[in-house]
Amino acid sequence: MKEFSSGKKGAAIVMHQMFLIMMLCGIYGIGYNLRRHIGGLGILSLFMVIGMVGSFVFLAYLTGVAGRRSEEDATIYLTWIDKIYTDIQMVLFVAFIYLVLFLGRNLHDIQFELSGLMVAVGTVGYLVDVVFLLFYMSIVRRVKNNTLLTHSLIYQAGSFLRRVFISGQNPRLCTRKARERYEIQHAIEKIAAGALDTTLDVEQFHGQERGIAASVNNIRAGLSEAIQERIRNERMKADLITNVSHDIKTPLTSIVNYVDLLKRENLENENARNYIRVLDEKSQRLKQLTEDLVEASKISSGNIQLDMQTIDLVELLYQTGGEFNERFEARGLTIVTKLPHNSVMIRADGRQLYRAIENLYTNAAKYALENTRVYVDLEVEENNAVFRIKNISKNPLPEQGAARKDLTERFVRGEESRTTEGSGLGLSIAKNLTQLMGGEFAILVDGDLFAASITFAVVA
Repeated sequence: MKEFSSGKKGAAIVMHQMFLIMMLCGIYGIGYNLRRHIGGLGILSLFMVIGMVGSFVFLAYLTGVAGRRSEEDATIYLTWIDKIYTDIQMVLFVAFIYLVLFLGRNLHDIQFELSGLMVAVGTVGYLVDVVFLLFYMSIVRRVKNNTLLTHSLIYQAGSFLRRVFISGQNPRLCTRKARERYEIQHAIEKIAAGALDTTLDVEQFHGQERGIAASVNNIRAGLSEAIQERIRNERMKADLITNVSHDIKTPLTSIVNYVDLLKRENLENENARNYIRVLDEKSQRLKQLTEDLVEASKISSGNIQLDMQTIDLVELLYQTGGEFNERFEARGLTIVTKLPHNSVMIRADGRQLYRAIENLYTNAAKYALENTRVYVDLEVEENNAVFRIKNISKNPLPEQGAARKDLTERFVRGEESRTTEGSGLGLSIAKNLTQLMGGEFAILVDGDLFAASITFAVVA
């Protein structure tokens, strides 16, 4: 990305001033020689032409980069001088032009030697160009930002009058019809912002506005009831999952304990030992699924306490990656890590963020194709810390019609036969935890490539 640094812009300004001074000196030198019938007009004319071309070239460059920081950044950045209203700035600019013309005329009238005239022209030309560039670059930035007209006293005054007499923004200065429409519009804006307790007194409206006000009240009531019903349903679902999970945990704990006791018995029957091994695997899987259900229910309902602190994401990733080395090696997976050498500080709950990242590592350890690479990297992009993990899936990723299923939904897995050890809750938990802490969670699927990312704002 090509940046327009302050140094490049400063150099362009200096070159523009140098060529402008050359042009002015050439013009005044020609006038001086013509009045005194002195030769050397060819050299002075060459100076004038070179100065004119050079000043216009660098002025064109400054026009192109005004307000921008790089070729790829389309944002226009304004400065302190751009806060001045356009019409006030124009008045100052016109006064400045008049002053320039006045000084230029007086320089002709003053009797200088040629060397003294060049010094005076160069000094005045430099000062004039500094002020000219301030005004000119400000106007260019306003044009690019589409604020040349809107940021003016005349436009602001016209907008105020339009709001008062047309839109009815000031109920005391407008007609009854405009006032009633303003109140309806204001109520709709409040409802759209989430203030569902907003109501309109229908008796205060007349004609068509009364019907509109009644409709707004009905929409508000229906919307409020729908939201309350959804909240009740979500709470009932969360309570049901939590209660059932707790009810399952009691007999499940007994099953796990008795299986553990059976494992300690010296059973000679090979089939019996195999049965106990299967019971142990399935009971542990059921235990993990029950715990995941409880956690997913708490997280999705927001019923979880967060301890937000400033943490080093680089250190957390090193710690998590080290804990998974053995699991990756057991399946022939090579982890390729690319992390910054310096700290990247973010604000999050360290324990919950670790759980979210751990779920992504676990997902890669379970479902990545054996003897392949798992790529982990952390980059700082536009003041955001972006953690990514990518791997090749060992099974075809699910599709539904032309669009892929959302793998962050509950119980959705990469392999649909439901014979693997996963519960289908890991990515859902990671996504919900990330969003609860104010981060962003995203998944990209391209063929058999699976990529997940977690984004948090960097703390300065």
